Amino acid sequence: MGAAVALMGCVETAVTLCGEVYHKVNERVSEDLEGDDVEGEVFVLICALDYKMTSNPLSCSIDGKNMEILLDACGVPRENITAMYDEQCTKQAVLQAIKDIGDRCGENDYFVFYYSGHGTNLEDYSGDEADGQDEAFCFVDFQGQISYDSCMSDDVFAQAVTDCVRDDVKVIILTDCCHSGTIADFHCGDWAGRRALSIAGCLDHQTSGDIGRGGIFSHSMMMAIAELQEEGEDEYSCGKLYNKTLQKDEEAFASQQDICLQCAPGLLPNHMAWPLIPKRPYAAPYGRRCYG
Repeated sequence: MGAAVALMGCVETAVTLCGEVYHKVNERVSEDLEGDDVEGEVFVLICALDYKMTSNPLSCSIDGKNMEILLDACGVPRENITAMYDEQCTKQAVLQAIKDIGDRCGENDYFVFYYSGHGTNLEDYSGDEADGQDEAFCFVDFQGQISYDSCMSDDVFAQAVTDCVRDDVKVIILTDCCHSGTIADFHCGDWAGRRALSIAGCLDHQTSGDIGRGGIFSHSMMMAIAELQEEGEDEYSCGKLYNKTLQKDEEAFASQQDICLQCAPGLLPNHMAWPLIPKRPYAAPYGRRCYG
């Protein structure tokens, strides 16, 4: 995630099909919900880091707290939410949290992974990346520092989720960080046949904006959820949420970053119901700041 916000008048659109992985970049997708509804429980892992002990601090804990407020409005039980901040977010601790949550998930439950922090590229040693670079989450050590060893590559993340979360659980990966477009690593064969989807704040080669009070993608998504509630929508697809998120980004930020969506092979974004729908009146934090 970058420290500054650059504005532009319009955003280019592109569509890419990566093998069987469904991949859209800043382009509206099919949104009419087909063949799915919100069943089971929702389990959420939040990882948000401010990097206060480094020379590149962010305001991502604001995103994490805003996410917790949203989850409360959606009626997600407190015991189903694992929120990790700053030095709590070591690589090993996050891997353990994924395992612990995966152990609790049952058939048709949702596992939602939300990350706000720095993202980076690492050299690809497995040979699965066309550009020779793995995407990675910048977790920290116990001293709050980022190092090669503290970062979690997309290969390691994908292996952890597919190993620890049963294949009949719906997986949603939300990443508000730089270099995160393909960080779910859906071209990895272990994702095939799973109901898994990711929405990322930018493409692999881009940086993601932090406005000083949280990230552009997170604010856009939360404004989208609030506006869909105002429009009377109480059941909709991940595709509709993505489309509305693009709209709010364009209206509020006109950002240079390209918010993108990917689905595991065999899944389309309108074939998965979005699980985080407020059960009481909800106001997005950026909207409250600007208009409240």
